[in-house]
Amino acid sequence: MRQLNFSKVIPYLLVLAVIGYLLPWVITPASSLSMGAYDLAEWTSLHPVVRQSLPFLWTTLALRTPLATVGILLATTVVSTLHRKVIALLIVLITAIALLPPLEFFTAYRDDPNYQQQFILVLMTLLIGILITTWRNKSLQQLLPMLLSLLGCLSAAIGLYQGYVLMQSFDLPTNMGYGGLITVISLGTAAILYITKQSSLATLFAIRSHMNRAV
Repeated sequence: MRQLNFSKVIPYLLVLAVIGYLLPWVITPASSLSMGAYDLAEWTSLHPVVRQSLPFLWTTLALRTPLATVGILLATTVVSTLHRKVIALLIVLITAIALLPPLEFFTAYRDDPNYQQQFILVLMTLLIGILITTWRNKSLQQLLPMLLSLLGCLSAAIGLYQGYVLMQSFDLPTNMGYGGLITVISLGTAAILYITKQSSLATLFAIRSHMNRAV
């Protein structure tokens, strides 16, 4: 019964995380500077402080990573609940397309670090997404969602904070948007549920093993 509840709640949390990703993460009086995570990532990639920081473009990567993790987690959920691998792979593909760098990267700007980061993230999304949806390994299917949800939550929190701080450097009244908070809370809650689920399953297996030995 508890396992069924997890299957019902987690998809809603992931959809909520996607909605949060699209909503404003920073809000300023200038409407052009009130941005969601996707636009905020592009904006930070041009900021001199971000380009001079190490690891390079860390803030930009933190803002892009939640989208990749949510896409993979949605695909995993489709496989585990609906058993539809084709739909799951389609979700991974759509996520990868959303993360693609502009066409200029493939023609003239292959040495641009920002575009390179996007392309590497696309490759990682495809690799992990295809692996987790097609490889029948229970340990992998149990461990990766937990790690990805934690990674997405931490990345979203870091990206939200860093983007907020960078926007404040322009001396504009700046507030954190609800979008970033929704994404952080949704992925954080999903991570807790994944961890709790694995703990429950481990306890159940331990009890069954003990009972079998007793018999």
